[in-house]
Amino acid sequence: MPMLLVIFVGVLSGAISALIALKITNQFGLHFDVQFLLSALVSAITVGGKALGKTVANNNSTKIVHAVGIIFHKFSRNKEKK
Repeated sequence: MPMLLVIFVGVLSGAISALIALKITNQFGLHFDVQFLLSALVSAITVGGKALGKTVANNNSTKIVHAVGIIFHKFSRNKEKK
């Protein structure tokens, strides 16, 4: 499921950048293709953000798993009675 979300976000960001480039080109009457520049910027931000996220995940994996475990425990249906 997470991989599907990553693919969806990538497609969505690419489509939005294409629409923004088209709007900029039409509104300002530019004759060159802004889409290539905007697509390159969106790609760079996407790849850079993914690399940064991997670094954070690698450095803090134990803390992240522990925090997620606490959240799952709070929302679990079969809570133990004390």
